[in-house]
Amino acid sequence: MTVVLTLRPGITERIDASSIATDRTCWVGRRRVPLAELFDVKGEPSPDVRIAGDLRRVDGLGTGMSAGTLTIEGDAGRDVGHAMSGGTIDVTGSVGDGAGVAMSGGLLRVRGSAGDRLGAPLPGASRGMTGGEIIVRGNAGSGAATRARRGIVVVGGNAGPGVAHAMIAGTILVAGRLGAGAGLWSKRGSVIALGGLEIPTTYRYACTYRPPYVPVLLRYLQRMRGFTIDARFATGRYKRWTGDVADVGKGEILEWTT
Repeated sequence: MTVVLTLRPGITERIDASSIATDRTCWVGRRRVPLAELFDVKGEPSPDVRIAGDLRRVDGLGTGMSAGTLTIEGDAGRDVGHAMSGGTIDVTGSVGDGAGVAMSGGLLRVRGSAGDRLGAPLPGASRGMTGGEIIVRGNAGSGAATRARRGIVVVGGNAGPGVAHAMIAGTILVAGRLGAGAGLWSKRGSVIALGGLEIPTTYRYACTYRPPYVPVLLRYLQRMRGFTIDARFATGRYKRWTGDVADVGKGEILEWTT
């Protein structure tokens, strides 16, 4: 059995849906509104929930999620999967800024694109995502995987500036081109760049080789997550750059060559 929530038409204000899982009410502006006034609800209580309608103004879907499956049909607003620790969120469209912020576990899968601060920290926090997986088939905005401590972020398109800024650990793979400043102030962790980037001046060339864990990661993404990347990236060679030497300097950028 699946619970289906369908947003009622004609709602023009932003909706804070971050409390749906706890008390079945939402914030609309400064008003707390019962869930039934915003959504048509069908089905019995279930760990599997599907949300439909024009959700671009609905923020915080899947906040604090720890189990079950949430399917979001179409585009969604900001902060999807905020602080989620388990379960699966599957978005058939795109999401706004802050998706996967402070995430510690689970799977956030976006079939479209994502805004800024994907898997980043809360304002003022010292760490971004600390576990889990984020897979975006389209593009991502600026600051993806900022201060990430653990976990995997995969972007199928291009990524904006500041990818893996101050990364502590973890992995981000970008199939398209990366914006400026990738890996700046990184302490550890890996940035895998398949579509090219400008190497920061604080990174140093180490070698060109075939990193053994990249094919393993790509096979996992294909078999377990249905995310297919051209086979040449699994068999090709990568330039390894180490940095950021302005910090601890134990991070790496792997730049695919041929």
